Order: sequence, then structure tokens, then C-alpha cells
Amino acid sequence: MDARFWEAVEREDVGSLMAALGVDPEERERTADAMEAAVGVLSSWRRRRDEKSAVDRLRYRVGWKPLANPAPGLPAGTWLVVVPQGTDRAGELLDALAAQGMRTVVLPYDGADRAELTELLRKQVDDDLGGVLSLLALDDRSSGASAALSAGAEATLTLVQALGDAGVTAPLWCVTSGAVGTGPADPVRSPWQALVWGLGRAVPLESPDRWGGLVDLPDVIDERAVRRLLGALSGQDGEDQLAVRPAGVLARRLGRDTSRAVSDWRVRGTVLVTSGTEGLGRHAARWLAGAGAEHLVLTAAPGTGGLPEELGGLGCACTVIETDLTTRDGVADLLARVDALGLTLDAVVHAADLVRTNPVVGTDTTELVEVLAAKADGVVHLDELLGDRPLDMFVVFSSIAGVWGGGGQGTSGAANAFLDALVERRRARGLPSLSVAWGVVEGIGVGADEATVEQLRRRGVSPVAAGLVVTALSQTVTQDAPASVTVADIDWDRFVPAFTGMRGSPLLTDLPEARRIIEAAATDDDGDDAGSEFLRTLLDAPEAEQERILMKLVRSTAATVLGHSGQDAISPHSPFQEMGFDSLAAVGLRNSLGAAVSTRLPATLTFDYPTPAALVGYLREHLVRAYAQGPSQEDTALAEREAEIRRALAAVPLNALRDAGILDALLDLAGDGTTEDEPAERDDSDEELIDAMDVDDLLQRALGSTQ
Repeated sequence: MDARFWEAVEREDVGSLMAALGVDPEERERTADAMEAAVGVLSSWRRRRDEKSAVDRLRYRVGWKPLANPAPGLPAGTWLVVVPQGTDRAGELLDALAAQGMRTVVLPYDGADRAELTELLRKQVDDDLGGVLSLLALDDRSSGASAALSAGAEATLTLVQALGDAGVTAPLWCVTSGAVGTGPADPVRSPWQALVWGLGRAVPLESPDRWGGLVDLPDVIDERAVRRLLGALSGQDGEDQLAVRPAGVLARRLGRDTSRAVSDWRVRGTVLVTSGTEGLGRHAARWLAGAGAEHLVLTAAPGTGGLPEELGGLGCACTVIETDLTTRDGVADLLARVDALGLTLDAVVHAADLVRTNPVVGTDTTELVEVLAAKADGVVHLDELLGDRPLDMFVVFSSIAGVWGGGGQGTSGAANAFLDALVERRRARGLPSLSVAWGVVEGIGVGADEATVEQLRRRGVSPVAAGLVVTALSQTVTQDAPASVTVADIDWDRFVPAFTGMRGSPLLTDLPEARRIIEAAATDDDGDDAGSEFLRTLLDAPEAEQERILMKLVRSTAATVLGHSGQDAISPHSPFQEMGFDSLAAVGLRNSLGAAVSTRLPATLTFDYPTPAALVGYLREHLVRAYAQGPSQEDTALAEREAEIRRALAAVPLNALRDAGILDALLDLAGDGTTEDEPAERDDSDEELIDAMDVDDLLQRALGSTQ
């Protein structure tokens, strides 16, 4: 009966509802009007309840988990430490690391560009480098190019790119101080350093083998904090987003936002909405108008698409102002014009956005500045110019790129991590502030492109339904939520394998639906053994079978990267680009194939070999010939000759070699470390030393020294 009842309510079908309730036919006509009104009320209640439940499923928050027993000790090997000039804090930390016994080579950074820094790295980096430690982010002075860009963040981008150009594969760890807040008593102190955290969430997805992690240090960096930093750099915990605090070491974790308490804020008065005539800003304007705002001030480019008239129909006055939010003067002029209208701002919603998709190695400072100008500079200016003005709410729209990162989303991740951090700092100052990090939204930005949406859906990221945006805004803003809340529609069964395929992500391990998948994958994962077993199978197979094995690998891997259920969706002779491969997917394919065959593959793999068939040809050439072809006939002949000579040498007594004047020359060439002033005792180990030498070099050079 319950199912029939609610089905009738949802359809607002009064006749079916009466039948479900067993109303007598003679009573139906008399109660029809009352029942119709009741159905409308019930249907509306049911719809709101369903929407609330749907939004609850979309909401996440970031927290910090104390590590019970963080790894102690020193990181192995010698580390290259990149230090900004003119920052005393970095120099003090460097001295403290050395005092604890860390072996370091220091590279002062003086503003070198990418090419110059690449050359410096090539000169200073050895093959046995244990890691790279960047202190560049500690320089949070303005770069001068953007209100949101610090010199340290700009330098970090250059360093990441130069390390790749120089072929440095040692893991890069970036240190900040105050870039993140771990709770109300430990707020963000430097949003400008948070840029590096946003950038650093994209790098491991693009270059997993060259990334170490992020460590945020406390305001006072004492000996205990330095020891904890060294333990983090050892990598024994497997964590890559850490905060060192006086009470211990905390690891960043994603969890569900279960906030239920209702805040005191209600929409009223005058609200400023930046980019309020498009995208999420348009959704926000409609919600605000319907929720009680009396006047909306919308910043916009020319053309409003009839929105002011629509809002007027909801009883809300609307003023549209064209302005430049990227400059302090432009924002000051905007606020002055609002004051000139006799309006007093009660709330601000910042919805301006700009997305650029590009791998970090292909991003330049100009692009980063462009994204920051559109996304973050206006918030910096509003925060400063509004000061401690008693606003009811200051809401900023950010993105999941700043929460967990995305391949090709380095600039977006940096900008949005900055916004989240700035809002957290405002909240710590006692100012009502909230950042909502949106996933893909139906009909907006990439959510308006069907092909892109389909690719994202296959990777586990579905658009938030347009009908839920207003509900999500209402719930998030009017509840006593944390400073930063994420709203995204994620299919974790698809997302986790794609996100963690090349590198684990401790960030997700406290989320039950993600942890289940991670643990199952860990049980099935044989690591390098799997790649070695694949190679053995490949090398043992006949030539025709080798091509079939590689084609199956390429097609199935490509299908997984694109989110297809099987390899049939991948045509052997179709270009990867036509099948939906963008730069992010190309990186994912390269990384996954490299792991499968235990071999480092070139970054330009899908560009150099644009179809699965061409790629299979390259892999067979690269793998089979390298591992299976074995030595050439010339190498074989040389090996046989060497073995024969060694047997002959073994048959000659050492006394005979000494009497012939050859023994001492042979031993000296073998490098036993003795000199004419330090005669060595010759014993049976002499024979082992001679055995270890290359025969041709040994004989030719030794005989030559006697002539």
C-alpha cells in the first residue's frame, strides 16, 4: 500500500490516491477538492525530502586525522634542497635540517626561468639523489603579477617543470607553513602558500613517479617539528598530504559532510553576486531572489539573457554592473557604485570562474595568472576592501580541482585551493564565510559539453543535476557547515580505480565506499611482480602471439582510461584523439601501460604512436627486442672468446705471470689501491681480482705496460 500511495502522490494522481486509500466511490466526489490540495502538499514535501537526500549524498568535507605513530628517522640519501633567496625562515629551516643529520645539496633560487633552472639542475643533480625538497613556497611575498600569486608559488611551478625537463626522477616534496588549517584552533595563516597545495594535487596525477608530497609546518618550527618533517620525508607512512603540529602529525582526509544544525542566516536585503548572469552565478541569483533577497547586484559582461526581468517577476530588484574584478580599483569602483545607489551590502556570492585544461609541464606563468585573475583576484580585493564590514555571509564558489586535484587541472587546483584557504582564514577571523567546491554541474562549463560529460562519467564524475543546484546551495549555506564544503556527484566504483591507478591516495582511505575499493585492489595488486610476469609471458610467446597480447593490453588499458566497460570500444586502427583521448587521458594511458610492463614510457606516447596498432608496434620493438632478442652474434662471439681467455688465464700459475712481469701490471690496472710506496701482500684474492677484469682491456693494457 505504501508504494502505491507514494507513487500516486508523486504523480499527483488524486484518483489513484483515493483508490490506494480505499475511499468509497460515493465519497470521492465529496472529498475530491480537499484530497487534491492534500496531494499537492504531500507531493511538494516528498520532492523536497528526496532532493535533500540526494544533496546529502553529494556533500563532502576535508578533515585531518592524527597519525598514531608517525615514521621517525632520516630520509635516505642526499637531498637537493631548493631555497628561495631573501627568506630568513627558509634559511633557518635549512640549518635545522642539517643539524639533525640530513645530507643536503643546496640550490639557491634567484628567479631563474625554466630553461635556466633546468641547466642548473642538470649540473647539480646526481643519479643517486634521494629526493628534492622545495622550500620555495615559504616565500609568500607577492609576485606582482596577481593579487593571489606569491613569488614562492610561481617559483614552485617553474621548479616542477624544470625537474621534468632535466630528467630528475627523485621525488619532490614541497614545504609550506600556514597553508592549511587543521581545525578552529589552527587556522590558515597564508592562503598564498595554499596555491602550492592546489598545484601539488595535480602533479602526482600527471607524473606519479616524480612526486613526494606536501608538508605544512607550524608557525614555530622547533627541533621536534623538524624531526617530524624528516620522518614525513622518509615516506614510510605512505602519506603525501601532512600537517606537522605541536601535538603531532596529521594527515589530510576526505569524508562526508554530515552537518545538520541550521545556522541563523537568512537571505535578506542586498546581495552582490559576481558573474551573476551566467553559470553558477545565474543559479545563485535565482535562488537568492526566491529566498528573500530584496535587491541583487550582479556583475556581468554585456548581455544578461533576460535575467533581470525574471528576477523582477520573483519580487526582487536587480542592478547589473559591468566592472573589472581583477583589479583593486575595479572592485573599489563597484563598491562605490553600490553605495551610490543607497544600498547596503548584506551578503556576497563570488561565482566568477575560468578553467584552463593543461598539464603542469605545459602551463606557463601567464596562464596561471590568467586563471587567478578571473577566479581569485576579485576575492582578494573584496576581502580587503570590505574589511570587517558586518556582512551576513560571504560565499565563494570553488571547485573539486582544489580539493583532490585533477590531471590537467594544475592552475584551477591552485586557484581554488587559494579560495578555500582564504575563506577559512576569514572564518577564523570571526567573519561568516563559506566556500562551496563544486564538481561538474549539468549545463555549465564542461557540464554543457556532451562528449566531455560522457568521458567524465566513465571516469566516475557525473554532473550534478541542474535541479539540485538550488537545493544544494540552500542546504549548504543555511546549515552550520564547515568553512569549505564539496558538492559533487561521484561514482566511487569508477572514480577510485582511475584516480589511484598509478599512485595511491591516502586522502580517500577514510571514505568507506572508497576504502573498500582501495583495499580490494591492494589484495589483488602484485606491484612490480605483475609487470615482470607480463614480460615473461610476452617474451615466451611466439611472434604472432606477442602482437595479440600487446594489442589486448593496449585496448583494455585504453578502455579503462576512458571509462568503457570493455576493449571493444577501442578500435585498433582509429586515432586515439578520435576515440576521446585528451592530454589527461594520454597521460593516464602512458602511466598505466608503463606500470603494466614495468618500463618508463615517453610522455609523447600517444602523439608519436597515434593508434593502438602503431602503439603495439612500438611496444613490441621496445620491449621484445630489448628483453628477448638477446645478445647479437658479435656479442656472443666476444663472450665466448672472453670465456676462453679466462680459462687460459686460470690455468697459468701466478708465479709464471709474476716471472713474466705481467702480474703486478694486471693488479695495478684492476685497482687494488696499492702504490709503489705501499707494496701489497699478494694472496688468493689476486685471482678473484683478475677474474673481475675485462679480458681485452686487461691483456692489451697489461702487456703494453711491459713494453
